Amino acid sequence: MLEYTLEDNELTEKPGDLRAQVVNVASHTQNDIIDRMLKSGAGLTRSDIVSVFEAEKRSVMDIIAEGGAVNTDLFNAFPSISGVFDTPEAPFDHTKHKVNIKLHPGAALRAAVADVKTKRIAAVVTGTVITAVTDVKTGAVNSTLTPGRDARLSGAKLKLAGAEAAVGLYFVPETGDPVKVDPSDIVVNNPSELIAVIPPLPAGTYRARIVTQYSSSGTLLKSPRSFTFEKDLTVGANGA
Repeated sequence: MLEYTLEDNELTEKPGDLRAQVVNVASHTQNDIIDRMLKSGAGLTRSDIVSVFEAEKRSVMDIIAEGGAVNTDLFNAFPSISGVFDTPEAPFDHTKHKVNIKLHPGAALRAAVADVKTKRIAAVVTGTVITAVTDVKTGAVNSTLTPGRDARLSGAKLKLAGAEAAVGLYFVPETGDPVKVDPSDIVVNNPSELIAVIPPLPAGTYRARIVTQYSSSGTLLKSPRSFTFEKDLTVGANGA
């Protein structure tokens, strides 16, 4: 069973588009393949199978080294050359050009893929996550905020990126409108760490919120993603 999750498709313009992400794929080695062959009752020993595998590997490598192509039921392998040649007479230059091997599935693998059964499972949270908010002045973690001083947010995919107006760091009170940190007060803006000057917040309880279009793929999200930290952060009556 091929398991997959659905996540936002960052490569299309249409909101709501999703793409499948294959997960939990079991990896099998040559020894695992040999074990399956032994269980099939073909009458071969492990050393017999290893010898055949090694002989096949050497033969395929020799054919490729000779500039040939290999076509089997499992795969098709053929050479190609990358790099730019300046003139029709230009020779192959190992500093500019490279021989590559392209692999395509053979008929047997294509048939096997057609028989794969799939199962959609619940996605693991992979977006922006705040794991801790530190009041740099006091050193308190997930506790207090000191207006006018720095707050350090730790986590994943925290980086503020994107041109949407909503992108930014906010401190959200229990009642009333969220207070957005001025972009000029963002001191450090990294995926795993965000440091910002805390705005002049009135006394009360707040929660930190990140709104960003940042993606680790390098392509901005089509719309901002929001994450609100679940810990209460307190500003005292004296501003500390």
